[in-house]
Amino acid sequence: QGGTSAGKTLAILAVLIDIAAKKKTEISVVSESIPHLRRGALKDFLKMLNMTGLYQEELYNRTLLRYDFPHGSYIEFFSADSEARLRGARRQILYINEANNIDFDSYYQLAIRTSQEIYIDFNPTHEFWAHTEVLPEQDAELVILTYNDNEALPDTIKRDIELNRTKAETSAYWA
Repeated sequence: QGGTSAGKTLAILAVLIDIAAKKKTEISVVSESIPHLRRGALKDFLKMLNMTGLYQEELYNRTLLRYDFPHGSYIEFFSADSEARLRGARRQILYINEANNIDFDSYYQLAIRTSQEIYIDFNPTHEFWAHTEVLPEQDAELVILTYNDNEALPDTIKRDIELNRTKAETSAYWA
């Protein structure tokens, strides 16, 4: 859970890339829509692969939005807007990006087809199924991040966030 610029997506993607690079693993990254994935998690994923020197053009299937690692791992990206995709293939690891934008039934259909780990990230805008259905489970863990936890955040963005927090003390809009 974390607010704007907390680095949630980048942190989880870094963990997933590390796992996929080390051992054969099937990983699904899911969000509310393909445009949302393309602008967010997929864009960040490809940027991270390029920055680390792991990206190989021939391993990326742009049609399927799937990156195959040389030893058999893959990370695929798809949206939660199609029930057929949710009830489809199984995986070892699932990551739901901005989980507060999908409904609980979609989460459940993905979760029951995931054999190892599930990561979700979300903005703390309101309580939803993660708080009421997932976090009460014994094997669930909550990590709360803020923009202060993001070491790569440019100072200009940090100042803007802090300025808005100051405005919130006197403005209903910013509050």
